[in-house]
Amino acid sequence: MTPKQKQLLFTIIFIAILFYADPVYAGPGGTVAKAFFKTWWGKTILALLTIIFLPLIIYIKTIEFFAVRKAKKELFKLGMINKDFSWLNVEKHVTNVFTRVHHAWSKEDMKEVSEYVNHWYWQNQQAVHLNRWKAENLKNICNLKGITNIKPLYLEISENENFEGSKIAFSICADIEDYLIDRETRKTVEGKKGYSNEEKIWIMEYTEGKWLLDDIREGTLSLQFAKLKNVVPERLNEGVLSKS
Repeated sequence: MTPKQKQLLFTIIFIAILFYADPVYAGPGGTVAKAFFKTWWGKTILALLTIIFLPLIIYIKTIEFFAVRKAKKELFKLGMINKDFSWLNVEKHVTNVFTRVHHAWSKEDMKEVSEYVNHWYWQNQQAVHLNRWKAENLKNICNLKGITNIKPLYLEISENENFEGSKIAFSICADIEDYLIDRETRKTVEGKKGYSNEEKIWIMEYTEGKWLLDDIREGTLSLQFAKLKNVVPERLNEGVLSKS
C-alpha cells in the first residue's frame, strides 16, 4: 500500500466518521464519544466500513502487534533494574489507576484520585469538564464494567535514576457506559444508555516511585503511537548485564 493510498483511506474514514458521528461529551478526559455507532444504523454502517477497510484494519493491527511486542521486550529489561517497570507490575498499577479514575469521575470528585494523577490532569478535569457540567445542570453518567485489554504502545524512558519521569502510552479497551443527563428531570440529554467497548490511549508517568495518569487521548491515535520509535537509554543493556 503506497503512502498516497494510505492517506486516501484515512481521509475517507475521517470524513465518514465526521458525517455519521453524533458527538457527546463523555468519560474521563471529557473526550468525544460517537453515539451514532451505538444505534442500529450506526452498527450497520460500521460493519460495512469494517468490510471496506479490512486491509487497512489488518495493516493497523499488524503495526500495533509489533509495537506491543517491542514495548514488552523493553519493559522486561527495565523490570530487571526497577521492578516497577516489569510488565505484571505495570499492568497492575495501570488497572488500579484506570478503575479509580472512573470511580472518581462517576462521583464528580477528582480529589479522590489526587494521588493517582498528576496535578495538571486533576485540575484540568475538575475545572474544565466536571464543574462546567454542574454549572449547566448536567451530569455525566460514567460506569465501568471491566477492562478487556491493556497494551503498551510507546515508551519514553528517562535517563534519570530509577527512570524517574518516564512515560508510557497504553491502549486500554474497556466496557464503559457513559451519557449526559439533566440533573432535575433525569432525562438523557446526549448519548445513550448501555455498555460498549471503548478504546482510549492513557499516558502514564513514573513520578516519585508511582505510576500517575498524565493524559488521555482518543483511541483513534493508537496507530500514531504504535509507529513511534521507543526512547530508551543506551545504558539499559549494560544495566541488565550488571544485574544478571
